[in-house]
Amino acid sequence: MTVTKDENYELCEEFPFYIKLEELIFSKVEEYGKFYEKCALIENDYSDTLDKCKDICVKFKYIATQFLKEIESGDSPVDNGFFFLNFWLNYQLKDNQKSTISAKHFYDNLKGKDPDFDRENKLINKIHVIEEKYFNKVVMLYNLYKNYNEVQAIINDITKFEKNCLSYSEQCIQMFEEANRSCSSDNINFCRALRTFKTKYEYMFQDTKYENCKLHKALTLTNYAEQEEDFYLLEDLYAGTGDQAINAHIRNIMIVIFTVISFFFLFLVLYKATPFGIYFRRQIRRVKEKWTNLEYVNDNKSILHNTEYQPLKENSDQLRIPYY
Repeated sequence: MTVTKDENYELCEEFPFYIKLEELIFSKVEEYGKFYEKCALIENDYSDTLDKCKDICVKFKYIATQFLKEIESGDSPVDNGFFFLNFWLNYQLKDNQKSTISAKHFYDNLKGKDPDFDRENKLINKIHVIEEKYFNKVVMLYNLYKNYNEVQAIINDITKFEKNCLSYSEQCIQMFEEANRSCSSDNINFCRALRTFKTKYEYMFQDTKYENCKLHKALTLTNYAEQEEDFYLLEDLYAGTGDQAINAHIRNIMIVIFTVISFFFLFLVLYKATPFGIYFRRQIRRVKEKWTNLEYVNDNKSILHNTEYQPLKENSDQLRIPYY
C-alpha cells in the first residue's frame, strides 16, 4: 500500500466551494440509478471488511463523474478537484469502522469491475492513500469549513429575519482550539491554513447586523506570533538546500567582493579630491619625516659606537688605537 504525504494545505482553502458542490450533487438521489448495477458487483469483495460498500461505490462514482465534468468545463481548478475527490474517498473509507480497505485498492477494484468508469484514466494517479497525520489535519479543516458554510448560509438567508448562529460559533471555537493544539513548527503549512481560516471566518461576521450572528469570541492561535518567526527562519534554512544553497553562497561572495571594491574606490576619491585627503597626505608626510630623522640619528649613534677605544688585552703591551 503506497502512502503519499502531501502537506499542501492551500488546497483546503477551496473547501467551502467543494462542500457546497458535494451537497448539491448528493441532493440528486434520483440520478444514482445507473451506478447501482456495477457497484453491486463489488459487494461480495468487501462483505467482511467494509460496511455499506455499495453505497460508497455509488456516491464515489457519481461525485467523480460530476467533478470530472466540472473540471473539464474549466469552472473548477483541476488540482483542487482531484485533491477533494481523493480526500473524500479516503474520508469515507476511514470513517467506516469496519474498513481496512485503502482508497487506491478500492479505486482499482472499481475500474476492474467497470471499465467504463473513468475511461480516460484521469483519476488513476490521483487516488492514493493519504498519510495519517496529514489526513487528520485535513479532516479538521474540512469540518471547520463545513461549519463556516453553515454559518454563512444562515447569515445570507434573506427569508429569515431572526437568525441564530451561536451553536455553530461555539462548535467552531471548540474545533479550532483542538486544531490549534496540533499547530507547531513541525507543520508550518497547517498553521498557516488555520490562520487563513481564522481570517475568512472573522471577516464573515463583519457586516452582519444580527446579534446572535456576531463574532462574540475571536478565534485564537496560541503563541502563533512567536512561532511564525521561527517558521520563516526554518523556511530560509530549507530554501538553502541544493542549488539554492550554492547560489546563495556565490551571491554572498559577490557581495563581499563588491563591498571591498566599493570601499577602495571611496577611499581613493576621499584621498585624492577632498580636504580629508589633503590632511591625510600631510599626516603621512610628517610620519615619513619623523621616521627618516629617527633613522639618521640611529645611524650616527652606530658610527660613534664603532669609533670608541677598544679595551686592552691582558698581558699585552700593545695599545689598540682606532682611527678612521
